[in-house]
Amino acid sequence: MNLSISIPRQITFTIIPLALIIMGDSILYVVLPTNYEFFKIDSYLGIPFEFWIGFILSINRFVRFFSNIFSVKVFSKLGFRNTIFLACILGATSTLSYVVFKGVLLIILARIIWGLSYSIFRLGYQLRVFTFSPSSYGKYLGYCLGVQRTGSFLVVTLGVLLTIKFGIFITFVGLFFLVIPALFISLFIKNIDISKYSPKKVNWNLSYADQNNNISKKIMLISFFKFSSSFTSNGLAIATITPFLLSINGSIYSKEIIIAIAGFIVGFRWIADIFFGIIFGAISDRFGRKMNIVISSLLMLLAIVICISGINFYLSVITIVLMFFFSVSLETSLDALLGEISPENQKSSIVSRYSTWQDLGAALGPIVGFLFASNLGISFGYYISIFMFLWCIILFLKTFTNQEKKNYL
Repeated sequence: MNLSISIPRQITFTIIPLALIIMGDSILYVVLPTNYEFFKIDSYLGIPFEFWIGFILSINRFVRFFSNIFSVKVFSKLGFRNTIFLACILGATSTLSYVVFKGVLLIILARIIWGLSYSIFRLGYQLRVFTFSPSSYGKYLGYCLGVQRTGSFLVVTLGVLLTIKFGIFITFVGLFFLVIPALFISLFIKNIDISKYSPKKVNWNLSYADQNNNISKKIMLISFFKFSSSFTSNGLAIATITPFLLSINGSIYSKEIIIAIAGFIVGFRWIADIFFGIIFGAISDRFGRKMNIVISSLLMLLAIVICISGINFYLSVITIVLMFFFSVSLETSLDALLGEISPENQKSSIVSRYSTWQDLGAALGPIVGFLFASNLGISFGYYISIFMFLWCIILFLKTFTNQEKKNYL
């Protein structure tokens, strides 16, 4: 076993369409909050426009609680390549709809369509990875994470510049036309026998009660571990980064500079995915899932503690960036371990529910962070993260015993 970075072409053909289509979603996070008048987002049903901006940006994640599991059925009915075609068309349609059909209700509908599209894309690349050797799951999943984040990173940098030069409408229409290369690349995707990885009946049970007790216990623990990491790094930290930095600033910098630093830190979140997902995945393949999960989660826990300690502003900035890197290492290993221990004919059903746990964490992180911020302080959400990580680590060490090392490492 080595750290070779060779990637099968079929994985590349499966993930690149997502990297192209996801750009329409990613740029909306940057453009919508400051250009809500263009999208005709205003007070609706007596509720302020600020709420609708947040709701629009998060509804796609809540939709995925259902679409993750429903997408299993779509793959089974349409076949692997045809379903990726469908995801490309749905995703591109949502991008165009943002600037053609404006207003709260129509943009919410477009976001729901994107949520379904992303569920299909994500399950698609996971299933493709699981057709290869388990010894390379970490490397391949890390590669897929990096490729899709590259699309997001490019569009929130270069794409935003295009909106300034050519306007929002022209930029979004241009992003819509990325569906053409996405569909062309999808033509090279080979079908896989979905029935090998899918049970006949779609199961919505998030506790995996349909599996035998030993397997369900392990998968449930991995899922909650994923929830905790996603809650912290994809939800809480990104959503509350600016108010958190302001709370520990101590009048060192102006508000404008703090906002710039926050943007810089979030940029590192994507850089971690782009450049280190495949590296951490390969390390997990080489040295074992259990070791990488325990070390990564302990380092993530340490980074959170130091970050919120208030010892030093610059130290907090450094440790929150490191936390993002450790979370990439942790999550690639969790994904790979899930693929290894899931029964082959149940993989699509298990992975779809596992993804729902991930989305639930990312969706609840900002809500919990801001819910308690006014009364208990902006750091309170991180205290919850610390508790969850400690619980996960203890249960993980207890569940994945040394006797199982040969099977799972």
